Amino acid sequence: MAETKKRKRATGPVKKSSAARKKKAPTITREDALQIAQAYLADKGAFSVSGAADGIPAGLEAYFAANEPLAAALRDCWVVECGVDPFLVVDGGTMLIGVAKSTGDIVYAGILHVA
Repeated sequence: MAETKKRKRATGPVKKSSAARKKKAPTITREDALQIAQAYLADKGAFSVSGAADGIPAGLEAYFAANEPLAAALRDCWVVECGVDPFLVVDGGTMLIGVAKSTGDIVYAGILHVA
């Protein structure tokens, strides 16, 4: 009969990697987010894209404070700020479009009325 070889098993402690993991760059860039927002607004008209911020723009956190799940979702997004044509909306406002950095999906699109 043929002899079977036994496998040797390591019995020592498992070593943990001491190398710090690098933060992964977002799949969707700021420029991609601007293009996605412009494509979203193409058939809506009367909006001008102002720029994109990494997360909720400074000064607008108070609008999302009451809705923690939405605020949390926007933290991992490019938030594109768009101006609304004052001739179409009586009290003006700013439209925000949240574009997910990982997928490019629009997770939020809404008009904030700034008084």
